Amino acid sequence: MNKLLVALTLCTFGVAYAQSGTSAKPGTAPSGAGAAPHAMEMPKPGPDQEALKPFVHNGSYTGTRVGPDGKEMPTKGRQTCKWLPGNMWASCDIEMTTGSGKTAVKWMGHLVMGYDMMAKGYRGVMTDNMGMMGRMKGTLESPGKMVWESMDEMKGGPPGMPTKERVTDDASEPKVEKMTFEGWMNGKWMPTGSGSFKSSGK
Repeated sequence: MNKLLVALTLCTFGVAYAQSGTSAKPGTAPSGAGAAPHAMEMPKPGPDQEALKPFVHNGSYTGTRVGPDGKEMPTKGRQTCKWLPGNMWASCDIEMTTGSGKTAVKWMGHLVMGYDMMAKGYRGVMTDNMGMMGRMKGTLESPGKMVWESMDEMKGGPPGMPTKERVTDDASEPKVEKMTFEGWMNGKWMPTGSGSFKSSGK
């Protein structure tokens, strides 16, 4: 087995054990062969995970995106989301098609999001079919409304492309999830698109 994988597994287990709040307490050792070992209590989902539920659903998306030339282009897509083992993190597979005809571009991404117990805040990681990975920091502004912002600055992109992205995800209304996109360009946030997800109820 790969030594790095073993080390990461042990490290993750150690962190989970530390977070569980279980530790050996000094005292008299239990007597008798029938003494039960102390059970480790793993962290369980709480209010921080509950706050993510409005965003974890399947649905279809329609909206617009602003291209490098400043023109709006139609965008449509869909997402499929599920909770990962333990219900501490959720993942979404997302497909988006921007433009139409021969110039249409299909983007596919995989998002993992949740509340980071170590960082004490919401975090997300997006990977896509363009070979890119982005880390995001989430701020829960109100129930059902989350703002995600890039943690890293993108460098080496074509002129006119934002170096960071901010996404406001408003799922406070039942069945409709409104989204607005902004990009960091020339020292300020600029609108780059908007749209909405319509939940399929699953």
